[in-house]
Amino acid sequence: MSAALAAPAFAIAVIEITGLPGILLLLAPFVLLAIVVIRSHRATSPAPIRAPQQATEMLRAIPPIDTLPPEVARPADLPERIAAAQAAKDQATLAALYLELAREELSVGRKEAALGHLKESVGSAARSRNRAIQAEARLELAELARDAGDLTTACEHWQIARSLFHELKKSAELGETEGLMQKHGCPTDWVLNDF
Repeated sequence: MSAALAAPAFAIAVIEITGLPGILLLLAPFVLLAIVVIRSHRATSPAPIRAPQQATEMLRAIPPIDTLPPEVARPADLPERIAAAQAAKDQATLAALYLELAREELSVGRKEAALGHLKESVGSAARSRNRAIQAEARLELAELARDAGDLTTACEHWQIARSLFHELKKSAELGETEGLMQKHGCPTDWVLNDF
């Protein structure tokens, strides 16, 4: 009898899981271990508030809004912060501040003022190479154009935002922007010039 015939007659099935599912499967035990360790070392939860008097005392301990640090600025401070950023020629900060100011204007229905601030935001973001702020401002500009019935301009802004999200590898935002483009029938192969 040969050695090949004497070998046991069974086969082993091998399943190969690759890509993201494989990585997640390999990391699952470590994640579970981390959760167990964190929960075992977590401090006990604070005692619940038992009386309304305690709640009142806690509210009194919160500092008044005037004593908040400058990084928690109120919207009324935006013009002063914009002026300071302009004086410092800080384009990255200007881009974010103009976007914030535009969103504030939009929240109260001042679309024309918002449009000007969004264009300033796009310009400052382009000069400072802040693609994330530029993409956000482009989305806002697209919505203003769409609301005004100008789908061509809206599609141009969505196209540029989509390209920026692609460069930033922000897949969720990229997918949402592509969804808007498809919903409104925008061409996807335009060659655009930034303004």
